[in-house]
Amino acid sequence: MDAAARTAGALAHEIANYLGTIRATLYLLADRLRNDAGTRDDFDVLARTVDGVAAFVEALRRFAHPPLLGAGPTDLNTVLREAEPALRAALRPGVTLTLTLAAGPLQVCGDAARVRELARDLVAGACHTLGDGGHVEVETRRVPDGVGGTPAALLVVRDDGPGLDPERAGRIFEPFVFDQAYDAGLRLPTAYAMVAGSGGSMAAESEPGAGTTILVSLPLEVPPPERPTPAR
Repeated sequence: MDAAARTAGALAHEIANYLGTIRATLYLLADRLRNDAGTRDDFDVLARTVDGVAAFVEALRRFAHPPLLGAGPTDLNTVLREAEPALRAALRPGVTLTLTLAAGPLQVCGDAARVRELARDLVAGACHTLGDGGHVEVETRRVPDGVGGTPAALLVVRDDGPGLDPERAGRIFEPFVFDQAYDAGLRLPTAYAMVAGSGGSMAAESEPGAGTTILVSLPLEVPPPERPTPAR
């Protein structure tokens, strides 16, 4: 994985250099030929293609240098409730979503925007395997045995899709194993690196015909000890 990350970073750097030249040249040519409607349409296609490659370069960069979740504290349940419209917007037509959230707050170590981004990426990844139908469930609960044996918040994203064979399931956090699309193939490995680098952990359960479940353990924020009241 370290070798893959270094390779991704090097590729992103080199491809970005070429893209800058291609994009600048396209803009210059499009300006010269702006009165030719047919040619302008062709340049629009090229511009969209370059934008797609640029998005792939950004995905490579994120995989090579994944951001951390941040310090927090953030209530995981509140983040998911507020993010529900964005999570539903990430679904394909015909795919349904349910949230099953733990009772009471789950204050995790993480910035709200980054935790929301993590949840959206996991839901989008699950949805990507479902095609035009199926169901995704997002669940949270408190567990006593997180990283280091300390209590943690568990974020679970499960789908009822086709699942993976044992060989692929064992390599699910490697690039382009869970999904082979150019961007989605890096989404899960990047999330794994983000969570692991932030003191959490990720695991997966998948079987052919039984869907896939991603389990994310996030450290709970430990409140500072109360100071004793001075005696009078």
